[in-house]
Amino acid sequence: MEQTEKALSPQESLRVIRNTIDLAKRSFRDNGFHFLLWGWLVVLASAAHWYLLVNRLHPNPEIAWAVMVVIGMPAALIREWRRGKQIQAPNLFHQMYGMIWLGYGISMGLAIPLAAKSGFSPVPIILVLTGFATFMSGIILSFKPLVFGAAAIWAGALWCLFLSPEQHLLVQAASAVFGYLLPGYLLNHQMRESNVPRP
Repeated sequence: MEQTEKALSPQESLRVIRNTIDLAKRSFRDNGFHFLLWGWLVVLASAAHWYLLVNRLHPNPEIAWAVMVVIGMPAALIREWRRGKQIQAPNLFHQMYGMIWLGYGISMGLAIPLAAKSGFSPVPIILVLTGFATFMSGIILSFKPLVFGAAAIWAGALWCLFLSPEQHLLVQAASAVFGYLLPGYLLNHQMRESNVPRP
């Protein structure tokens, strides 16, 4: 049987690898939107939940988290739908990145009701899972601010050991600032810098 595939030269192989990495980086920069979206929503929902809880302003203060479903999910899905139309051939980096966050979503969907059913604050578990997904994203895509952000989120989970469940909500808000918002703004800055035309 005649071989139909052409062997790549070392230079061509390096070019293919470089193009794959560049595509992953462009995809990664686009995902700065998600860190900013979810970061701000977590900060606002955590603060609102804490305020309603400590001041006893609502019988179900966790209603503050409805903002995640009402605003977060539609915004994220629309963004990914638009971005998906622009990406012609998702590469391995893009698929791995997506699988990490899919696994995170499934784990969160199981962990939160399990913690609530057991009478535990779900915040430390949420922070541990979030720290892991953020850490893996930073490692796969070689972006150190995400790795440092994951460390801040894990530190928040550890800090919860010494605080009341009400205070966990404030730690969660602070963790979102250092773990999501700061890396998200750095991603936006990196994207703007990469789009500046060079002479």
